Amino acid sequence: MKTTTSNPIDKTSVYICAGLVSAAGALLLNVLPVLFGALAEQFGLGEQQLGSLAMALNVGFGVVGLASVLWIHRLDWRVISTLASLLVVAAVACMLRDPSFEALMLLMALAGAGTGALYALAMTIFGDSAQPERAFGFKLGMETVPGALLLIALPVAVAPVWGFQGMLVTLVIAMLLMGVAPLCWVPRRSERYLAAQGSEAQAPCRHSRAIAWLSLLASLVFLTGIMSVWAFLELMGKKSGLSADTIGTVLAGGFIINTVGGFIASSIGLKAGRFLPVVVIVGAEVAGLVLLAQFSSLAMFVAGVMCFLFSINFVLAYTFGVMAEFDLSGKLVALGALCLSFGAAVGPAVGGMLIETYGYTSVLLFSGTCSIAVLAIYGAAVLRSQQLGKRVLDDEAVALPKL
Repeated sequence: MKTTTSNPIDKTSVYICAGLVSAAGALLLNVLPVLFGALAEQFGLGEQQLGSLAMALNVGFGVVGLASVLWIHRLDWRVISTLASLLVVAAVACMLRDPSFEALMLLMALAGAGTGALYALAMTIFGDSAQPERAFGFKLGMETVPGALLLIALPVAVAPVWGFQGMLVTLVIAMLLMGVAPLCWVPRRSERYLAAQGSEAQAPCRHSRAIAWLSLLASLVFLTGIMSVWAFLELMGKKSGLSADTIGTVLAGGFIINTVGGFIASSIGLKAGRFLPVVVIVGAEVAGLVLLAQFSSLAMFVAGVMCFLFSINFVLAYTFGVMAEFDLSGKLVALGALCLSFGAAVGPAVGGMLIETYGYTSVLLFSGTCSIAVLAIYGAAVLRSQQLGKRVLDDEAVALPKL
């Protein structure tokens, strides 16, 4: 386990700059609705083709996230961020050349691979923190800020003046500013990983690995449940008679609330323990799902969306935090990128199937069930961590020489 000694990761400059790298990794996923709307209009794509593009993006993102455990500690972190950012920039820029649909699929997969590498890198950097819950809370909050700003700026300020080309150029500039410009403040390698190479702490290794895997599973289940509802929130609102503009405003506000949730988790850290904050916020999320299941007014819809979206970054800060602390190898934490891509791909697919078969209430029940399951899985991880901590303290007490 990590100690709370001085850590090169736990500096404001590193938090901000690594947070920008994380924002670069999440950028395309965050602005996907606006980007897909522009692609559909520019190339005349239908819903099925857009779905295929989304799958290509997530496959590229997930495959690189999974493979990152093989190279994330072998290469200079600044080199990884630079090359990954340039890959995304090249893929996005090539979309300006009127590609065929097949070429567009390849470009989306390459862009997904680049963003997947950036996200896995950011997970690894913040995973080195001596205070992972605080670090991941800041990371998750930080990475949503540029996406929220671009979700507003692209359709309102950029597209009306410079059109489709202007939107893509804006994304290219944003990627360079976040993925390359701040790298002089980002460490080159993991000191924690290098220290672990010569460490003799093998006794708790098996137990720590189990805790890390449980936390990873909790993150995966949580994101799958969240994405199953997120993809259909606009349709839920329209089905009840709300206008597209109203729903868009509510979702944009919810996106900001999600950002705030990450920063609040960062400020709380472990002051209230590991389990209680997650229980409270998951309870608020389930309450939001209940409101969405029976809302009959705009106020109920807003309340449901805010409770639901506030939970995302908050809960992930804690599940990712435990995973980082007990991932002694420093490798598993990079798989957070795989959780994101898996949830983004599988969640909407499951949600769509449930809605078509049983209606909207069924997908809300599915998401709530996932969240309750997360409490059980995450609770088991926290309990194991407490038992492991007690065992280590007992071993240290036994090892102390008698006076």
